[in-house]
Amino acid sequence: MNIVFWLIGTLIVVLGPIILIHELGHFTFARLAGARVEEFGLGFPPRLLKLWRSKGYLEIGSTRVVIPAGFRLPSRPVYDTKQNIDPGKSEDFEPELILQPRSVPKTRLEAGAWVDVIAQQHDDGTYLLRRMTVLDPAEDDLTIKHEHVDEGVHMRGELTILEPGTLYSLNWLPIGGFVKMTGEEDPSDPRSLAAQPKRWRVAVLAGGAAFNIIAALLLLVGAYTTGFPDKWLVEITRVEPETAAEEAGLQPADIILAVSGERIEGGLAHLHNIIRAAPEQTLELDILRGDETLTITATPRRTSEGYGFLGIRMAPWPDRSAVQRYRLPEALSASINDTAAAILMTVQVPAMLVQGDITPQEARPASMVGISEILAISLQQSIEWGLAFPVLQTASLISLALGLTNLLPLPALDGGRILFVLIEAVRGRRISPNREAMFHFVGLVIMVGLMVLVMLQDIINPIIPWSWLVK
Repeated sequence: MNIVFWLIGTLIVVLGPIILIHELGHFTFARLAGARVEEFGLGFPPRLLKLWRSKGYLEIGSTRVVIPAGFRLPSRPVYDTKQNIDPGKSEDFEPELILQPRSVPKTRLEAGAWVDVIAQQHDDGTYLLRRMTVLDPAEDDLTIKHEHVDEGVHMRGELTILEPGTLYSLNWLPIGGFVKMTGEEDPSDPRSLAAQPKRWRVAVLAGGAAFNIIAALLLLVGAYTTGFPDKWLVEITRVEPETAAEEAGLQPADIILAVSGERIEGGLAHLHNIIRAAPEQTLELDILRGDETLTITATPRRTSEGYGFLGIRMAPWPDRSAVQRYRLPEALSASINDTAAAILMTVQVPAMLVQGDITPQEARPASMVGISEILAISLQQSIEWGLAFPVLQTASLISLALGLTNLLPLPALDGGRILFVLIEAVRGRRISPNREAMFHFVGLVIMVGLMVLVMLQDIINPIIPWSWLVK
C-alpha cells in the first residue's frame, strides 16, 4: 500500500502536470494558428464535469451572434413512439406503446439546424446570445424571424455557421490532460488543423515538445535557486549482520559526518575510498543519530583482495551547511548548460550503446510505471532532505525526455505527424488523409503493445528496487 501511495501520488502531483504542460503547448499554438480546439481536458476520460466553455459565435443566415463564455448550448433529444402489435391478437387488442430513445438526437445543434434565439444588441451593432432553442422541423414553426422584442432581438432561422468555443472539462483520471482538435488529417473543414498552413501545423505539432523543453529549463532554474548541495554526507541505509559495522553499533538512518577527523564532503565515493584504504585500522566515525552527535569506533575487516570492508549500505545525504542558492542569472546559465548536455547525451545514446559505453539496462526505455517510480524516489528524497532540488531536477529530466521522445519521427507521435507535413512540403501535395490516418493508427497499436511490454518489465524488473519506496 505504501508503494501504491507513492506511485499514485507522484503520478498526480508531478508527472500529471508535466503531461498537462505538453498538451498546453499544443493548445496554445492551435489557438494561435486559428485551428478549432473542441475540448481541452484536465485529466483523461471518462469525463467527470464540463467546467465551462470559452467564447464562440454562430451565424443565422448572415447575422453573427456571439456566444458568451460559459454559455450552455442546448441539446434536444427526440424520442420515437412505436406500436408493438402481435398479429395473432384480435383487432381490439390494445397496442403497447414503447418509448425508445435514439442513441443520437434527431435534432442536433450543428450547421443546417433551425434555431430560435434571443440576443442582446450592443451599441456597435453586435449581438450577444442570451437564450437559444433547437427547433424540430417536424413539429416547430420554421418561419424566418428577426424582430425586436422586450427581451432583446428575436431571431429564427437556419444555422449556417457554429463555432461553439472550446469546452474545458474535468475528467476522472487525474493524469495530465488532452487536447481535441478538429481534423488532424482531414483538411475538409477550414478550421481543422490539417487545413492550416504547413508552418502552423508544424508549430502546433511541435508546441507540446517545445513547452516541455522550456518547462525542463525552468524546473532546473527553480532547483538551483532553491538550493543545491555542493557537499555530500552519507546515510547508512542498512547494516549487514555479523560485520564490523554491527559490532561497532552503527544503525540504519545514521548520518556519517566525518571519519577520523576528516570531514565527508564527496558522499559515497569519498567514504568508500576511506574504508577500502583502512583494513584492520581503527576509525572514529562522527555520526548524527536523530538530533544527537556521536562518535563511534569501528575497525573495517580485510577482504580477500586486501581492502577494508565495514558492512554498510549507503545513500547520499546533503550537507545542509554547504547548500548553495544560485542567483537567477547563475541558475539560468547552469540550467541552459545542463539542458544542452542532456539533449546531447540523448542524441548520443544509440552510438554509445553500440560502442558499449553504456549497457542496455542503462538505456532501457521506461513506462509510466518506471517514470513514476523514479519521481517517487526523488520526491521522497526532497521531503527527507528538506530540499526541492531532487524532485525538481528529476522532473526536469522527465519533461525534457517527454519532449524529445515526442519529436521522434515515429507513427502516432508528434514527430511522425511533422514528418508527413515535411513530405508534403517536398512533394508539393498532401498524402491522402485516409492513408495518413491508417499509418498513425497502425503505429499507435504497435506502440501501445510495446508500452504494455515495457510496463510489465518495469513491474517485474523495476529500474529501482521496490523496497526503496517502503519507508
